[in-house]
Amino acid sequence: MKLALNPVTWRRGAWLIAVLLILAVGVWWWQRSTPVTRSVAPRAIPPTLLPPRAPDAGPAQAWERLLAADGSGREDAFSLRELVDTLLQAVPVNQRPPLGFDTDLARGLVDVTMLGEAALPPTHPALRDGRLIDRWGNPWLVHPLSHDVIQLRSAGPDGRLFTADDLVSPAEVPPEPKESET
Repeated sequence: MKLALNPVTWRRGAWLIAVLLILAVGVWWWQRSTPVTRSVAPRAIPPTLLPPRAPDAGPAQAWERLLAADGSGREDAFSLRELVDTLLQAVPVNQRPPLGFDTDLARGLVDVTMLGEAALPPTHPALRDGRLIDRWGNPWLVHPLSHDVIQLRSAGPDGRLFTADDLVSPAEVPPEPKESET
């Protein structure tokens, strides 16, 4: 059996193959000449820690224990929690500034008119560019749960939120198990 090709069909097929080949070479050349850049998040710069307090220095303000060189991330979370609780208790709800972001909370915590000597000094190392940062240089995540409860979350040493090393205050409480229906 002899297979005969129509010359018109053959020319169309040849043109189609030529166009596809030119297109493939063009894509290969473009990808080869385009530099591959991978976006990597910059590493956070840890803040300068406060020097350790002398053992006989007496009781410290919460901000004096925040980012102390002899402290830990867990102690920082506790100290920041004390500062936030002081703000929430000292200022009536209708007079509070908005507290939805770490920058909002930072403005409230440095306000001497609201907190007096319990206010966080504006030069404290936990403040960088108007943001509250943890001891690893990452901003604290502020999550208002209600008008009088604000959850704080540090990304922890790995710098990534919602991983096992995060510090959360108040701690997340697992949901109560449901009783099985019988």
